[in-house]
Amino acid sequence: MTRRDAIRNCFIIAVGSTLIPACKQETKPVLPLKHLSINGNDEKLISDLCETIIPKTDTPGAKDTYTHLFVLKMLDDMYSKDEQGQFIKGMKAFDKLADKKFDKSFAECSQQQKDELVAMILKDKSVSKDVTDFFETTKKLAIQGYVTSKYYLTNVQEYKLVPGKFKGCIPVAVIKEKGASI
Repeated sequence: MTRRDAIRNCFIIAVGSTLIPACKQETKPVLPLKHLSINGNDEKLISDLCETIIPKTDTPGAKDTYTHLFVLKMLDDMYSKDEQGQFIKGMKAFDKLADKKFDKSFAECSQQQKDELVAMILKDKSVSKDVTDFFETTKKLAIQGYVTSKYYLTNVQEYKLVPGKFKGCIPVAVIKEKGASI
């Protein structure tokens, strides 16, 4: 081996070892979390599951209202370390179930396959407790996030801070004469 070949091989190895980690493409989550450790792929799984639970029709779906971010923030802020650990364990088991059934991760499945997997979890009693707990927690938080979203409260169920008409200038004596209770 000549000196020129040795230098070239060292250069190729150095460049290759620099580029290989960059090709892995593990993304970071959009929302910085304090207690929950997830990556971008986990966030995509939760986003796709929320969209499967609340799909886009003539109204925006869960992805359009960023419901998955609500789910992650609630898990990060309001759930204990044990509950967060169970959630992560269930999420991994859920993705393994999708991989076992369709030979690909949940995020890579078609919408029909995602619907089929969710229907299987709802109907099949033999699915592990970790998976059902993960699904039920995600479903509960996704629905809560959707019905408290700006879109839902302004377009679907118009939120009124005070129902009816508030008349603050009427004396209490007038209200009592009309038979209203205070």
